[in-house]
This record gives sequence, structure tokens and C-alpha cells, in this order.
Amino acid sequence: MALPFSGRKDGLSLSEALPDRSLFILVAMMSFLAALTLTGATGARTLSARWAGGAAQLLTIQVSDPDQPAPQQVGAPITAQQAPQTRAQAVLAYLANLPEGTHTHQMSKEELAHLLTPWLGESNKTALPLPAVIEVRLPEGAEVPPTLEQTLNTRIPGTVVEHNAEWSSRLRALAASLLACAALALATVGGIATMITALATRTGLATRRDIIEILHGLGASDSYIAGRFAGRTGILALGGGLVGTILAIAPLVLLFRMAAPFAVSSLQSTAATMPDWRTLPSMLPTDLLISLIALPFAAAFIGWATTQTMVRLWLRRLP
Repeated sequence: MALPFSGRKDGLSLSEALPDRSLFILVAMMSFLAALTLTGATGARTLSARWAGGAAQLLTIQVSDPDQPAPQQVGAPITAQQAPQTRAQAVLAYLANLPEGTHTHQMSKEELAHLLTPWLGESNKTALPLPAVIEVRLPEGAEVPPTLEQTLNTRIPGTVVEHNAEWSSRLRALAASLLACAALALATVGGIATMITALATRTGLATRRDIIEILHGLGASDSYIAGRFAGRTGILALGGGLVGTILAIAPLVLLFRMAAPFAVSSLQSTAATMPDWRTLPSMLPTDLLISLIALPFAAAFIGWATTQTMVRLWLRRLP
């Protein structure tokens, strides 16, 4: 059964030579897989870029014995109206001198208990004193002062500063590997689509060999015959690419909705929620939308170019 747009009659009877339904379905399947691959690659790149950027600007500071008084040289001279600073308060006071826009947050005992639940259980009881944990997020573009850890250790001995730059580089490496895998998957899909088109073209040429030899002998040019085959294959590939891309929209929107909470970069967000369905179109990256729009045309070009090449090579072998 021919597809609705493939019923035009021609001298080569291409509607009978080329397998409409099988080529259309196979191209649609390849386009569906390519659309999902593009979506996965774009999502991985976006999330990795946000996480890597957040990790590069994030510091974690641990202050042992946080409730003990800080050394006298840290704060201002103690007066009768001023209580001495604790070690944690002294660190927070020094962090206030970091660049404008820096956010600091000292985790509460409840937050620490929740963080340690996988190791200590629900009882959250331990005989070991827990340090104060202070999260610091620097503004975008700001760098960690190189003497921060040394200065804090001098003022508040036993303070540990953990930099996340190593995690940032690891996340970038992960993103690069994921993009390489996506590129390999796209190349594989393109190669399979090319092979499918080539096989379909060979089948059509074998089916209409007698007619093609007669037309070629009567003076039909290679360009005419190759153009008729390539035009029909291109239309079938374009239709299959459109259907496959449209079918991929629903799962890709669902994937982006599920991944949206992980893209939140705010340090203060403790409970990420899924966005409303109406806001999802604005969340999709522009480059992904452009890629999805171009996908059917890429499938049509692969079909057209492959058929042109196959038919011209086949015609050259004719006596």
C-alpha cells in the first residue's frame, strides 16, 4: 500500500519500485532515535555546565568545636556589653569580607542530622562532636582568595576549607564523554539510515532494471534518472523524519521535566519541584529546538544524497 503522498505516476513506476511503507517506517524510527540522542546530549551538556559552574563557585568550610570561644585576636576587644565570639561566629564574621554577592549559610543541627542519617541512622546520636558546616557560594566570575584557608587556619585553628574545583573538572570531563557518546550514536544512526536507503535504492534499481535500460538507451540522462529516484527517496525520508521527530517530542518533554529540578543552581533551594507543563516550552534550549527542526531535512538530505550516489554508480556500469 502506497503512502498518500507517493501515488504520483511516472515513467519509471517508482511507486512500485521503492518500498514506500518500509522505508518510511525505518526512517521514522531512525529519526526518533536521533531526536532522543540529541535531547540526551543537550540535557547532559546543560546540566553538566550548570553543575560544573556551581561547583566551581562553591566552598564548604568545617569548623571544629564551633561553640568554643574564638581566640582573642580574631574579634574586637571584649567589653562588658559584648559577649565573646564563638569559633563558628568568628569564621562567619571573616567570610563577610568576601566579594559582594557572596552567600554564606551555616547548616543547622537538623540539617546536619539529616545529612548524616545514612550513616548514623534515624537516632542521630553520636558521641563524637560534630563540626559546624558553612556553605559559601561566590558570585559568578569571582575567584576563591588564594590565602583563604591559610588565613582562617591562622585565626581559627582547625578550620578546613574544601574546594570543589576538582569536581568541576570531573563534571566537565563527564560532559565531554557524554557528548562524544552522543556524537557516536548520531553517526551510527546516520550510517544505518544511509545503509537502509542504499539497500532500498538497490532493490528499486533491480526491480525496474529493464525500464531503466530502455530509457537510458533512448537518451535519458543519468541526472534525470538519478533525480527521479533521489527525489522520491528524499520525500519519503522527509516524511519519515517529520513523523519520527513529532513522536519524540512527548518523551523528550517528559525527560526535560524530570531533569528540571536537577538544573536548579540556587544554594538555598532545599526542595526542588517539577515545573508546570505550560512553562516547559520556554525551558527547552534553543539549540535543541533548532536541531529538532533540522532533523527531518537532514534525513531527507541523507536519503537524497545516498540515492543520487547509488543510482549514478549503477548507471555507469550499464553497457
